[in-house]
Amino acid sequence: MNINDELNKLNDNQRQELEKWFAEQIYKLNKVSKNKQLNYVPYVTRKQVVWVDFGVNIGQELNHSHPAVLLYSRPNVGTVLVAPLTSKANESDVIIDIGKIENFEGFSYCKIDQLRAVSKLRIQTKKYEGKYYNNLNLKTGVYSNPEVSTVQINLID
Repeated sequence: MNINDELNKLNDNQRQELEKWFAEQIYKLNKVSKNKQLNYVPYVTRKQVVWVDFGVNIGQELNHSHPAVLLYSRPNVGTVLVAPLTSKANESDVIIDIGKIENFEGFSYCKIDQLRAVSKLRIQTKKYEGKYYNNLNLKTGVYSNPEVSTVQINLID
């Protein structure tokens, strides 16, 4: 297989996705080589709302950075089970309206058809004043580690 021939077969959208993927990989490699921050594995627990880098995927799978609820996590295991969140309602039986999430705006629907086990290294955290946070509210500038309520996690379960 000649890589140049294969690249020439791609349409514009496919080329753009490939360019995004390469840019993400280069960013991660540079980040690891500079300060090893990607090797930081966050301590996360059930019910937390986190941003997950799902990467470039195929078809209807989620792409890139997306919020998700942590369904299962153990301290000594490198993967977690997440349920992605969306801001879009529809009549599907695979999207659950869990309502407003305290300290987390805009996402109140859970995509249970997209449950995924992901590496903890895919969880995006922000370091601020020596602590790691899962979310930065762009409107208020406040860092937080939002969680869904017990009622909301029971709806997802």
